[in-house]
Amino acid sequence: MRLTACAAKALIAFAALATAIAVGPAPASGHAEGDSQTLSMETDGNTLTAMWTAPADDLLVLGALTGAIPEQREYVFELDEDGDHEQVGDSDAQLLADSPEVADYLAEHVTVRQNGNECPVEVDLSELAHHGAELTFECRDPVEAVQVEVTTLTDADPEYRTLVSAEDADEDHFLYTSAESVHEWHFDAGAGGPQAAVLLAAGAALLILIATAVVFAMRRLNTRALAR
Repeated sequence: MRLTACAAKALIAFAALATAIAVGPAPASGHAEGDSQTLSMETDGNTLTAMWTAPADDLLVLGALTGAIPEQREYVFELDEDGDHEQVGDSDAQLLADSPEVADYLAEHVTVRQNGNECPVEVDLSELAHHGAELTFECRDPVEAVQVEVTTLTDADPEYRTLVSAEDADEDHFLYTSAESVHEWHFDAGAGGPQAAVLLAAGAALLILIATAVVFAMRRLNTRALAR
């Protein structure tokens, strides 16, 4: 059921205050001095996959920058059978995940270049609020040496930074800042990834077959020797 008039007014007043704090214009410093954004990368052949995550209040800054979350927003609640209030309509997380502007922003502010050519990217926001945004870059050649640029949220505050990690690269981590927003990564194109796992599994299966054949042949030879 919906809230009574008195309770509704109280909640609306609280919601207006929460809206002004949470999704108002981003302050100059924002959350820039808090936890870093993160970007984890792995490669498979011509594909580089990156998972971008950010603290919850940084996601609100992202929503304000892109217009995905209105600066002035009204929150409406209903009471369930247990007396708990539930939000009516899309949550902030859903607004972000459904926003093409957020996807475009991440595609613009996280880029991969190979031999001077930008690798096309697809952005998946379905798990943005829980596990992060997945960016899939398709390069022309197997990913070995690429330039990765990360400038997310530095247009809101230059103090924002992103800690980037990579599997099968010549270094494990690099901290991106507004002063150092481009870094070259070198990957072992023959290591890791689903294709490598399939090849390893196939190799292991082949070894098992060979070992089984050898054991079977030895048993036959032993049987013949005993028969004589």
